[in-house]
Amino acid sequence: MSSSQQAKNTKTQTFTAILHWEEDVYVAECPEVGTASQGETIEEAIKTIFRRVLAC
Repeated sequence: MSSSQQAKNTKTQTFTAILHWEEDVYVAECPEVGTASQGETIEEAIKTIFRRVLAC
């Protein structure tokens, strides 16, 4: 299969990231996948939840 055929077969999915401050870290939750992550900054929490969603 050529790369253009693979691109046509690729589906885009949208996920929600809910961020909130909890004690001393930012928590990111993805309800569609049922996973959560945390980080010292918002950017770190988003990066970590992105990796976890991709791993599912």
